[in-house]
Amino acid sequence: MQNRSSLKTFWNFFKIILAVALVGFVISKTNLAEVIALLKRLSFGWLAISFLLFCILTLIKTFQYYLLTGRQVSYWRVLYIVILQNALSNFIAGGAGIASYLTMLSVDEGVRFRKVLSAFVVAKMGDLLAVWAILFASSVFLWNQIGAVRYAVVFLLAVIWGAVAVFVAAALLRQKFVALVKTLLGRIKLDRLAVVRRGVDFLQLFSEQDSRAVLQALLIALLYSLIYMIVTLFWFYSNIRAYSLDFPFTVVTFVNAFVQLISWIPIQVFGGLGVSETSLVYLFGIFGLPAAQTAAIGIGFRVILYAFTLLIMLYLPLSALIQRSQKRK
Repeated sequence: MQNRSSLKTFWNFFKIILAVALVGFVISKTNLAEVIALLKRLSFGWLAISFLLFCILTLIKTFQYYLLTGRQVSYWRVLYIVILQNALSNFIAGGAGIASYLTMLSVDEGVRFRKVLSAFVVAKMGDLLAVWAILFASSVFLWNQIGAVRYAVVFLLAVIWGAVAVFVAAALLRQKFVALVKTLLGRIKLDRLAVVRRGVDFLQLFSEQDSRAVLQALLIALLYSLIYMIVTLFWFYSNIRAYSLDFPFTVVTFVNAFVQLISWIPIQVFGGLGVSETSLVYLFGIFGLPAAQTAAIGIGFRVILYAFTLLIMLYLPLSALIQRSQKRK
């Protein structure tokens, strides 16, 4: 137990050091004059559109969780939990946000933990498929321009299909498939890894549920994930326009999809601080955009994300006041 705790502490320390190093790298690629020039071009009209889209994204994701958890908790309470989850993910770490979501719905609201966990994983499967579709479509249009990352794109597309195929196989073949996976992992000694064991536990969870119910939930998740990812794309584009810049929409689509996938890699803290900005510098650089400008954009995006997260958190005390007034009545 002590070794696990020490390893976890080391891993968290490593992620913080990585974030600081990558932030330093991004800052080194730009200068204060470039950042000031970017802020001077700020369009408050596009900024208002960006905030509206940010709020819509939160509402869509809330409704997705609301449906997948069987509507056992009121929509407005789920909204409270999603806002808190996003705040913890953006200001601390993704794991903290996920833990808050699982704990508040299962412990505070009384929803079965399996139901809460199932809803979360199914929603992520829907997100994966939605990002796959956007990345595939944008890659086809830009294939001649993405020579530097073609192999990475093909690899990511294949991995996503593999992950979804494993998920569907667990739902359809049930215990037989899980037993096969356990046997294969045991033979190659991967079952000793904690992350692998957690993955097998997820498969076990879905293998014990009704196949039709799981597949139906996946279709619902996919529908709302597609809507969510399309709105995310326009939110990303509106952030660029907020700084009075105009990049080709296909390029924005490709970069947004790629950054979405990178954001799910568990090496990040503080909402992907450093990792997201470095990714933007590299990915936009593939299309010939200057590093100084894209580094400044990355910093600008970070300011927008943190500011919008703080603004939407105003719902938390407001929700508490509404609940108190309802109890008094």
